[in-house]
Amino acid sequence: MLTAVISASNPSPLWFATRGAGVVTQVLLTGVVILGIATSLRVEGKRTPRFVTATLHRNLSLFSIVLLAVHIATSVLDPFASIRATDALIPFLASYRPFWLGLGVLAAEILTAVAVTSVARSRLGPRTWRVIHFAAYASWPLAIVHGLGTGTDAREPWLIGLTVACVAAVLLALADRLLTGRWQTVPIRLLIAGIVAASVAATYSWAVRGPLQPGWAALAGTPATVLSKAPASPGPVHSGNGGFVDKLIGSMTQTPAGAEIGLRDIVDPTLSVSIMPP
Repeated sequence: MLTAVISASNPSPLWFATRGAGVVTQVLLTGVVILGIATSLRVEGKRTPRFVTATLHRNLSLFSIVLLAVHIATSVLDPFASIRATDALIPFLASYRPFWLGLGVLAAEILTAVAVTSVARSRLGPRTWRVIHFAAYASWPLAIVHGLGTGTDAREPWLIGLTVACVAAVLLALADRLLTGRWQTVPIRLLIAGIVAASVAATYSWAVRGPLQPGWAALAGTPATVLSKAPASPGPVHSGNGGFVDKLIGSMTQTPAGAEIGLRDIVDPTLSVSIMPP
């Protein structure tokens, strides 16, 4: 089936707003995790009472949820990646990088569940609330991997440095938490430390071989119709197991139904043609 698609040669302002809100949300979530660990350790300073840390943790959590809502809303409203409202609710069904976008949906749903249950904390009971609240820590690594797998700026040095700083800050706070406790909890703390170390090593290996390599956009599951919207400028062909991306010619990606090809009109860069399997 041959479909002519007329699209802008550059993403809309909403696309840049989505990326900006996503990066800031990642930083805020990092602060939320660190403050949560500090609260569990009952950290306080000479001029900073313990309740200040807890209050800051709560307020920063609310602010991160607001920015997360902005990130989701601009993603859905922006036509560049064609992300539907259902894609923001049901993970792994989107046409745009479905797996990596799905991880972000899971992280958002976990944070939403924590926020909702926090409002009803008195009805749930402290033990049930703690179990649900503890799940919030899972949203942070999901958000990190989501940002690397889905983010357009994953290979940019500034974002790599920012991500490394966020991970390092959380690891330092977590190390402080794991070094504190009763002797009876040493086995479980050692187990957690081993799981964290293995997870960090696996994520590093995947990032170096995946998102930080040329051609990841096609390999991550970006539709050819989106790849063909890239600004037309001379550059190397980015190839990989999932297809190739050439900013001047177009792109080809492998899908379960077959090859999907997006060709750029080299005379008029605002025009693109997509050939999709029937």
